[in-house]
Amino acid sequence: MDLILLQFGRDGITSGELNNDGSGVGTMIDGEAGPDWLGITETIGGMSFNGAKCIELVSITQGIKQQVTTDVSNNARTSGRPTITDFTCVKYTDSTSPKMYDFCLRAKLLDDLGTEPTLIWVLRNSGDQLNIVMGIELRLTMISEIHFQSHPNDMPTEQFKLNFTEIGWHHQVQGANVSNTGGFSAAAWSVAKNRPIAALSS
Repeated sequence: MDLILLQFGRDGITSGELNNDGSGVGTMIDGEAGPDWLGITETIGGMSFNGAKCIELVSITQGIKQQVTTDVSNNARTSGRPTITDFTCVKYTDSTSPKMYDFCLRAKLLDDLGTEPTLIWVLRNSGDQLNIVMGIELRLTMISEIHFQSHPNDMPTEQFKLNFTEIGWHHQVQGANVSNTGGFSAAAWSVAKNRPIAALSS
């Protein structure tokens, strides 16, 4: 089963406290953020995991599109700049919801230069271990829109979009011993400059 976590770059959005039953950090994360959690980020591009700043997501969607010309009079195959869409995320309504509404209305950044970037962790639950599938870094991230929705047979959810100026993708390989092998592939792109970058701005 996949576990998707959104880690805010800015402090103070999540409570960072244990749930009443002593299990979980932030909102709806199953299990305590103990020493085993640290292993998920030891070997993937220097990304820093902080369970106290994470919330669990139900799903995420993102697309990348190259503009291909269909004009027969144009010899060029592509036209314009590639399109990197906002991340569309779904989460259950929780204690972070009012703060996220406020951040959206104020166009307030979830991270800033000089702070940790906003991170998305796509993890696989392999027995008692969490293994990285993808780690995604976002810089100068803001919530561009958010929608509340109720459900007759489930808790209410929110669908929101994350807009950003830079993005980095990291893919981690799981080894035969069901642990992170240490090898990963990575790429990064500046939406603002429309070109590849070696790393996100610090």
